[in-house]
Amino acid sequence: MTIGMNSEFDVNQTMQSVDGTPPRWNRKEAEAIYGMPFNDLLFLAQTIHRQNFDRNRVQLSRLLSIKTGGCPEDCGYCSQSAHYETGVKASKLMDVEHVIDEAAKARDGGATRYCMGAAWRSPKERDMDVVVAMIEGVKALGMETCMTLGMLDLEQAARLKQAGLDYYNHNIDTSERYYGEVIATRTFADRLETLGHVRAVGMKVCCGGIVGM
Repeated sequence: MTIGMNSEFDVNQTMQSVDGTPPRWNRKEAEAIYGMPFNDLLFLAQTIHRQNFDRNRVQLSRLLSIKTGGCPEDCGYCSQSAHYETGVKASKLMDVEHVIDEAAKARDGGATRYCMGAAWRSPKERDMDVVVAMIEGVKALGMETCMTLGMLDLEQAARLKQAGLDYYNHNIDTSERYYGEVIATRTFADRLETLGHVRAVGMKVCCGGIVGM
């Protein structure tokens, strides 16, 4: 299924929302975007960008892996998983000072948002003080903060929000129907539960998946 600029399916209209909340997509609309010729998709993306932002500017973000490898989850697509031989060596959680130094370099290079990701199932209590200090340190540099730390309970989400975390990245990976084919160590519902906690405390959500997996 493909759509063009004169299609009865109006992508520009679909991407608008009256109250400023993200639009809800039905299956037909999602398939239309997926089937769109790539150059048309680029054109529409730039059109929407120009409607909302400076036409020749984009936000620069920098991502740092603050804890790499050794993850107990068995996501079939991920090189960080301890279940597979991927050549990635497991590391401990980075020192706060090192993370803040790297964030300062990112800021000086033009980045305005700094995202920190940890390869584990969920943060342990001993980790929370460290990641909170990271958030506070990066915020002190005048940057937006983002983290991806796996599953959170409501109390952990509230602590991150209180520390000043702006965005929480938590991908749903694939559809609920196909989830068990890709991941066995958690469920689709587990992912939604964390997203619910993040929204409940008022943090912004970054959430994606892998199409065609």
